[in-house]
Amino acid sequence: RVLDLSYVFAAPYAGGLLADLGAEVIKVEAPHRLDQSRTTFSPFLDNDVDGEHWDRAAVFHVVNRGKRSLALDLSGEEGRDVLRGLVARTDVLLENFTPRVMRGWGMTYAQLAELNPALIMLSNTGFGSTGPWSEFRAQGTTLEATMGLTRHAGYDDGPPCKVGQSYPDFLACWAGLLAIMAALVERERTGLGQWIDLGMYQLGAAVVPEALLACQLGEALAPRGPSAEPDALLSATVRAEGEDRWLAVTAFAARQLRALGEVVGAAPGEDRVAALAAWARTRDAWDAASALQEAGVPAGPVLDARGLLDDPQLRARGFYEAVEFPDGAARALIGRPFRWRGETTSVRVRGCGPRFGEAAAWALGDVRGLDAGRAGELRERGVVADRPVGVAPVAAADVAELVRSGMVARIDEDFREVIAVRHRTEERWDRTSTTWS
Repeated sequence: RVLDLSYVFAAPYAGGLLADLGAEVIKVEAPHRLDQSRTTFSPFLDNDVDGEHWDRAAVFHVVNRGKRSLALDLSGEEGRDVLRGLVARTDVLLENFTPRVMRGWGMTYAQLAELNPALIMLSNTGFGSTGPWSEFRAQGTTLEATMGLTRHAGYDDGPPCKVGQSYPDFLACWAGLLAIMAALVERERTGLGQWIDLGMYQLGAAVVPEALLACQLGEALAPRGPSAEPDALLSATVRAEGEDRWLAVTAFAARQLRALGEVVGAAPGEDRVAALAAWARTRDAWDAASALQEAGVPAGPVLDARGLLDDPQLRARGFYEAVEFPDGAARALIGRPFRWRGETTSVRVRGCGPRFGEAAAWALGDVRGLDAGRAGELRERGVVADRPVGVAPVAAADVAELVRSGMVARIDEDFREVIAVRHRTEERWDRTSTTWS
C-alpha cells in the first residue's frame, strides 16, 4: 500500500508506476488545494471544462493512473490524526513538500517510523532536506538552470534555454522508484523501513557528464548549438516533405558519408548537407529515413505527438494501453519503456486517474478502521471531502490563440479519427489485458 501526498509530476508519476506494478495507491489531496495537474498544468479531455473539470485533466490521468483518491485536510490535527492511522497501515509514503512542512505537522520520518518501523518514505524535494538551499522551493524550470543543463541547450548566438517540459521531474521519478525498490528489498532482509531523502538538484550531474569531465580535464566547454553530434563527420536535421516535418541524419564514418552521397545524388565535391537538404525536401520523412538506413546511414524522422501515436515501433511494443474513462470513452495512455512477462504478476495501467475524493468511505473505513459515525463527523467538519473547496471556474483553451502564440504548433482537427483508426481498426484491442495488440 502506498500513500501519495505528492503533487504535480515527479513523485506522483512514481506512484502511478507503482500502481502499474500492482501497488494499492491512495492519493491524498487537500480539499482546498488540488494537485496542479488537475488544473494549471493540464489540457482538459476534449477541451471540455463543463461540470467537474478537475476530473477531466489529461495530464492528471497519465501521472495518477490506477490510484484511489482521498481528500483530506492536513492543516488541522484531526486530518493529521487520520493520516497517522493510515501510515500505520502503509508500506510506502510519497511526499514532495519542502522539509519544513512535514516537520511542522509532526510527521518527520523519525516520528512516523515510531508508528510503523517498516515504513518506507520518499521525500522528493528540490535540494534535499539538508544544506543551505534545503528550504528553497523548486520546479523543473528552475532546476534545469541551477543543475547546469540550460547552459548547454539553445543556440550559439542566444541565451541558455529550457529543455522540454519539467525534464528533472522525470529523472527524479525514476531515481525515486529505484530507491523505493531497493528499500523494499532491504526491508525483506531487516524488517525495517527507510527514509529516502531525494534532492532533485543532485540529478544534474548525470545530464551534463561531458561538461563535468571537460572541466576536470581542463578542456574548454562545448558551445551551445543545434542538436549536432560533436564527433560526427556529418550531423544535420533537415526539412522533409510536408508542414514542419524533419529528418535527422548522422554519419560517423567515411563509408557512411559516401553512402549518403550516393543515396541523395550528391555530385563530387558538393556540400553533403546541402545535397541532403534538397533531396529530403521532396520526400516523406519515413521514406527518406528508410532509404538512408538501408544504405547504412543512421537516420530517422523527427516525431511530433501525432507521429508518436502513429509510430509502428511503439505500437509493436504495446506502449499505448487502452483505459476506460468515466465518460465511457476508451483512451490510450502511455505505458512503460519495458515489457513484463511475469507468470504471476500483471504489470499494466490499471485505470485512469481517480475522481476527486472518490475513495473516502473505503479509505476511512476499510483502511483506517473508523466507524461510519466518525467518518460522517469528519465529512461534516470538512476534514474529508468529495468535492474541492473554492476552486475557481476555468475556461476552455483558446486553441487559435495557442497556435498563434506558438505555444502549440498546430491542432489536428481529425485527432479522434487518427486515434480510432490507428488503435482500434488496424489494431485489435484486447479488453482482458487492456493493451493494444
